Amino acid sequence: MKCEFLLALFFVGVLSCAGQEYSKADSFKISLIWPNSYCLTNDHDCRPSVPQYFTINGLWAVGSDGEVMENCKTGYYLTDKIITTNKVDLLKFWPDLSTYNFQDSKKLWKSQWETYGSCAADLMLAEGYISKAMNLRQSHNLYQILTNAGIVANGSSYKADRILTAIRKSTKFMVDIVCETDRVGNVYLSEVIQCLDNHGKEFVDCENKANNCDKDPIFPDPLFTSAAVKARRNASPMKRVTKIHA
Repeated sequence: MKCEFLLALFFVGVLSCAGQEYSKADSFKISLIWPNSYCLTNDHDCRPSVPQYFTINGLWAVGSDGEVMENCKTGYYLTDKIITTNKVDLLKFWPDLSTYNFQDSKKLWKSQWETYGSCAADLMLAEGYISKAMNLRQSHNLYQILTNAGIVANGSSYKADRILTAIRKSTKFMVDIVCETDRVGNVYLSEVIQCLDNHGKEFVDCENKANNCDKDPIFPDPLFTSAAVKARRNASPMKRVTKIHA
């Protein structure tokens, strides 16, 4: 009887540990970035041309504490075969903005799976994780939504509330946006984050937050980006004159 009791305690302990290591997500988020803003606010150089549409930054599992889950234990891997099978979509919608090289880009996708995808492994394997991110990204054309609302990528600044409202009206769900600041203090629209349920299937409301948007963020186009990057390389402060749209 004593042995049976100890054995039961052992299995309870194993299950408890397993629950901690493989804890299920409470919700999901997909982050989409505006490539021009990424190139303006990161220290490393981008490739000569980047997509003029929102690309995938990451698909994240979120724990019950509201924090993005990272580096969960899993026996599943994002293999070269899976990457090659999805090569066209990955290069187009989840690109490494620093390079055109497919082989070099593999580091980005494998890192995303190991860091974030591993925490969704109880719902989807690596190939399913990529497909899920692609499908979610294409659910809403954020660039077109903003353009239709008069929020045009031309180097102008727009109020954060206006950006949030435009996306909410079109998608029927609240999102969060993230702004980033360059070396001379210009603030850019960097990310749009959309929230999903605990299965990653249905969109749900985010908190309608504008993170780090202390100033009206700029929505840059290639010409604005090229001039700003050139100024940064020349190490001379860039003076900007932008229109503010109410």
